[in-house]
Amino acid sequence: MHLPTSLVRTNLWNQPVYAQFLQEIDPFADKEYFRSLNMAYDGKNTFWSLPSPEPNLDNEFWQLAISELADERIQQAASRLAASIATWEADPSKLVFVAILRAGVPIADWLCRLLPGSVAVSLSLFSGIGIDKVALQQVRSQYPQRKIIFVDGWTGRGGVARELSKQELQPFAVLVDPWGWADFSGTQDDLLCPTACFTGVATLGFSRTFYVNEENLFAAYLFPQQYCRDQLVKTWQKHCPGIISKPNTHQQQFFKSTAMRIHSNEVCRALINANPEVIYFVDDINYVKANYQLLLALAEIRQVKVNYNCQDLSEYKTRVACSLRKSANG
Repeated sequence: MHLPTSLVRTNLWNQPVYAQFLQEIDPFADKEYFRSLNMAYDGKNTFWSLPSPEPNLDNEFWQLAISELADERIQQAASRLAASIATWEADPSKLVFVAILRAGVPIADWLCRLLPGSVAVSLSLFSGIGIDKVALQQVRSQYPQRKIIFVDGWTGRGGVARELSKQELQPFAVLVDPWGWADFSGTQDDLLCPTACFTGVATLGFSRTFYVNEENLFAAYLFPQQYCRDQLVKTWQKHCPGIISKPNTHQQQFFKSTAMRIHSNEVCRALINANPEVIYFVDDINYVKANYQLLLALAEIRQVKVNYNCQDLSEYKTRVACSLRKSANG
């Protein structure tokens, strides 16, 4: 496999992406390049040697996603997140946001708008392997005078936070942090951020990255530009809040072991790139229809069973969770 080494900029977010970009493939026709949805992480690094497949979502779904982007709760959370970061470093020109692909990219985009003078780049991190060390070294060389803040969209069971902590990489910032694992967060409410449904096909133009070896950047396949939905990105950027507010009050860290995917954003990602069996909501059907339209739409597309009024979820400090089907490798 020939691996190009040039740094490529995304066409939609204008963030430098530290990855090696391979040939262009069709995400819906060239299925041999992707791992099975039935595969679950087994603790072995070989799991990360193939990207997960991409869902082929139609115009109706993406119009629903666009309609959800103007969420005042998400805007308020972003404003509080920016305020927390500004308290830590008052001069944005001293900051570089390292967005973790893919969920960190839209959040880092807003942070750069809220904190003018800051910059954002994106790279990869996987459980077990950790961060792309080659990419991080390049970022440090490119921005030697700036403080690094690692950015993701949200926390689930705290896996990314633990990987960063294990490698002594802090601080870590997320928009939504129900269990309190991040150093900076916008809210600990289990809010569904609509960017959780963004796919590489629609908003990046390349696949999920995958591990090659210790000497090379993580790699990705390019996707045809015809599949990109620029309006998703532009609408998200348009709804960035105009000002920063007071910092979020950080609550005590929580953890409870479970095999389920926990919190609404992690459930959304499972519906995008995993194989959920059942989705569980703590609330009744009326509340869910009013607050989780995207999850219900994805569940219908993926033909996943939905259960309501699951009060036991309260023990996990979450409103939403899902179980996964037994993996083909387990």
